[in-house]
Amino acid sequence: MRHFFKKTIPVCLLGLIAGVLNGLLGAGGGVAIVLGLQKLLQNLPHEPRAVYVSALCVMLPVSLLSVLRYSAMGALVTTQFTLLALPAIAGGAIGAWLLFFLSPRFLARLFSLLVLISGIIMLL
Repeated sequence: MRHFFKKTIPVCLLGLIAGVLNGLLGAGGGVAIVLGLQKLLQNLPHEPRAVYVSALCVMLPVSLLSVLRYSAMGALVTTQFTLLALPAIAGGAIGAWLLFFLSPRFLARLFSLLVLISGIIMLL
């Protein structure tokens, strides 16, 4: 029972936060999952890359649900979708392949840089 409150509840809350961020902003849920899992797993043995893979696995169905909801409300611009989808899929495949060739330290720094740059751009 102790494990339930110590690990299960925080992970469920993290998932809820990630879903709300993704549905509200169209992004940010994956960032929340990466940051949250890094914190929750810091004292447990795990493959560092598993945090990024877990974020991807969770965000795929969450993003699909968000897209369906936005599309039902008429907010999907199909010309942007068609121009972005194939290159993004190709980039995702390349990134997934590269994930296992790059060190976890480099990945953490790259992730941190992306979050930092995104924050600065959004503030400007």
